[in-house]
Amino acid sequence: MSLVFILTATLLLIGAACSGDPKYVRQEDEPRLDDYTMSLRFDRRDLEILYDEVIHELLNSRIVRDWDQASSPPNVAIFPMRNETSEHIDGQMDTLLSKFETDLVNRTSVSVISHRDQEDLIAEVVAQQSDAYDPSQITQYGRQMGAQYFITGRIYDVSERVEDQRRVQYFLFVQVINVETGQIHFQHEAARTKGLIR
Repeated sequence: MSLVFILTATLLLIGAACSGDPKYVRQEDEPRLDDYTMSLRFDRRDLEILYDEVIHELLNSRIVRDWDQASSPPNVAIFPMRNETSEHIDGQMDTLLSKFETDLVNRTSVSVISHRDQEDLIAEVVAQQSDAYDPSQITQYGRQMGAQYFITGRIYDVSERVEDQRRVQYFLFVQVINVETGQIHFQHEAARTKGLIR
């Protein structure tokens, strides 16, 4: 055998031993699986961290204390959040709405108007993406649904790249607005950063 063949075979065997064969795993096999960052995209872990901060602030806010102390708890609608990121995150946005709905139902005294029953509202929010969007229409939809308050917001990102390194910052911005007056009773922004560093 030639020396080149032996060296090539040895290098291939060493490479295979070092890299190992990839394998599929479940969360039970790798308990920290959801903690690993597999890309710079907005993922479930990012959503949970941003949401946990916002819901903590909301549940400890003056407006929620007022709702819980009211003789007649108000009707609250959760409007779809606007996706202003550069990513297609419809699944994460649906999860976000469900999480707000669940926590408001289980942890406050308010009556929550299901976001799944708001077909007209969803059509209106889609219109928000156009230049013709009129914010006063959201208040009108709130009144039509019998809501006294609505929760709305957006997710957006800021991306930076320097040579082969990259950083993406995600922001979740949430407001509670009085349907009749348009007054903002709660507002909070949570931020999360991911990076690729070489």
